[in-house]
Amino acid sequence: MSLSKKEIQIFKEITQNAPKTLNELAKATSTYQSYLSTTLKNMRKKGLINKTRKGMQITPQIADTPHASILRDLILNNPQSKLDYITNKGIKILATLTCQNIRTKEELSETSDTSNMTLWKFMKKAREIGLIQNNGTITISPRYEQVTEFVKAYTKYTNENKARKYADDALIKWSCGEKYLFETRENLNLQHTGVSAFQDYGALFLTSNNLYTNTNETLSLEDHLINHILSEREENTLPLLITWRLNREKIDTTYIQNKAYRYRISEITEAVQRYLDTKGKEKQSYLINWTEFNNKYKEYSHE
Repeated sequence: MSLSKKEIQIFKEITQNAPKTLNELAKATSTYQSYLSTTLKNMRKKGLINKTRKGMQITPQIADTPHASILRDLILNNPQSKLDYITNKGIKILATLTCQNIRTKEELSETSDTSNMTLWKFMKKAREIGLIQNNGTITISPRYEQVTEFVKAYTKYTNENKARKYADDALIKWSCGEKYLFETRENLNLQHTGVSAFQDYGALFLTSNNLYTNTNETLSLEDHLINHILSEREENTLPLLITWRLNREKIDTTYIQNKAYRYRISEITEAVQRYLDTKGKEKQSYLINWTEFNNKYKEYSHE
């Protein structure tokens, strides 16, 4: 998902000066024609540019994807910015910060798969321009809202393309950096998760769609519960409630609390826990009536 400095340079040139030919673009960016051709091909795959042809003349243009539009506006609003912070490992670090609560540099290094030295260099530059702030958690400054929007849109586009290599109907349900959950009607040789894995824990649900994760790590029951919330948020909570109640003695609630905090879904996990602990007396609007839940519980569980 990385972007190179050359790709950003070329994108800026197209945005600011609209070169009419590839030769003009090559001269303006001091790029050899052969290298330019390869770079433009990669940029098309990343949804950044398109090319139009009139006779023998090929004109590079900005793609009509959401992330390309945001990046164009970012450049036009900040014409002097080099945007080095979204190149190479920078975009992976920023992608992590858009979707996770990160407290320490060690956590950020681990979750973004970045070496300590690379992270140190990035953070030094980011602090100098006010891109990153730390108020208990490390976040992108609100002043850089367009950067956050670009990173989210670009990450979504990249992961959607990866998921469609598994299945043509793949639908991204949640995405964070290079991790994502996707839904498809196809049965794939990948790890089921969320509601698709609840049958393994006694919940008698049959679904027409399957939820998969792209990670190879072995997932626990707690991970499947978390992934269901990530994919559905406040929707379709019945399978979650039934599976949680069925396995209430086995669930590591501390693990769930920590992971829920990391992925910014603590309000939902805490609401579910209160609902079950109080037998529905403390109930958020998106949770089912307790009497109706008990009837569904008998229908969809082994108990």
